[in-house]
Amino acid sequence: MRPHPRRLAAFGVAGILLLLAATPVLAHEERQVAGYDMEVGLIDEPVAVGDKSGLEFFVHKDDQPVEGLESTVKATVTFGSQTMDLPITADDDDAGRYFSVFYPTAAGPYTFHLTGSIEGNAIDESFTSSPTGFDEVHAAQSGQFPVQFPPPDELASQAKQGADAAAQLPIAFGLGIAGLVAGLLGLGVALASRRRPSGPASPA
Repeated sequence: MRPHPRRLAAFGVAGILLLLAATPVLAHEERQVAGYDMEVGLIDEPVAVGDKSGLEFFVHKDDQPVEGLESTVKATVTFGSQTMDLPITADDDDAGRYFSVFYPTAAGPYTFHLTGSIEGNAIDESFTSSPTGFDEVHAAQSGQFPVQFPPPDELASQAKQGADAAAQLPIAFGLGIAGLVAGLLGLGVALASRRRPSGPASPA
């Protein structure tokens, strides 16, 4: 019995979808820089808060990998008002690929700034998460099971509040002790004055 054409088409579509689902998404921004082809993005996109990720970029010229850039290109990552330097490592198994691992701890857009030179050609380029570039870092709660943990920034805020409260305890304890000592001294003075014997009666 020959299979129906519609069934064949359905099986074909299903196979393509499965293949796409099994293939990691490389949502990097592609750009021509000083005559070189660059792809810049996050490692293992899509990335959630707390995942092992970082900067990943590829450099080619005329479809040939460009090597040795770990010593001539510098990189930083910026989130909001915070910036961190990123040491660059060359991938020994994939010529033309460079990376720097870090763990994103906040959801939102990240910016990579690459400076230095490529084979003597100066570069100064910034790459920011965008719908047409590399993906933003996503919140982690949606994929957690069975317990969903608060975001790291919320945990950090709670930890700071706890630390501030703990820092106030010695002061409060000291003030309490001082108040107790002052109270005891006052009570002692009062008792001593009450027990003091009265002097002899004056003559009439």
